[in-house]
Amino acid sequence: MNIFLELFITFFKIGCLAFGGGYAVIGILQKEVVESKQWVGNDELTDIMAISQSLPGIIFVNSATMIGYRKKGILGSITATAASILPTFILILVLTFGIWGFTDNIIVRKAFTGILLGVTVLILNSIKKTWRTAIKHYSDTVLAILSTALLLITKVNVVFIILLIATLGFSKNLYFMRKEGKKNGTH
Repeated sequence: MNIFLELFITFFKIGCLAFGGGYAVIGILQKEVVESKQWVGNDELTDIMAISQSLPGIIFVNSATMIGYRKKGILGSITATAASILPTFILILVLTFGIWGFTDNIIVRKAFTGILLGVTVLILNSIKKTWRTAIKHYSDTVLAILSTALLLITKVNVVFIILLIATLGFSKNLYFMRKEGKKNGTH
């Protein structure tokens, strides 16, 4: 199959299933682009998700853009981005014209509650998969707990928390690389 068509179909399909946004879509992305298509590896997807969360915009669209670029350059990036946006665009049009007037309807409210519960499960599944890929050392666990505590307990802007944890993670990695170098006698 033409790679551009494959990129479009893959990201359009994921876009149709991406209820709940970036965190909910991590598991679907992992299954499609890592396991099924093997366009990127687990570690690379984790890096892509980290970068996507740090940039303005929708995490899934940012990820699709980077994966499309990784696979087929600028045209792959444009194809993956367009495909990832199109399902949401169509759904918003349908909701705006079709359901908007029925938001007070009990059936519609219960359907949205069901969708919210399903999204919660998708997010928890994504956390589990990301944890397995990102946490490689006990100090990673400490950084994850620290960042969560800062986010939940303080009113510090999330950007500053990300920058702090990134700096601590970088410093931690330098420390362990130097420690390993001294142990092997290469430092």
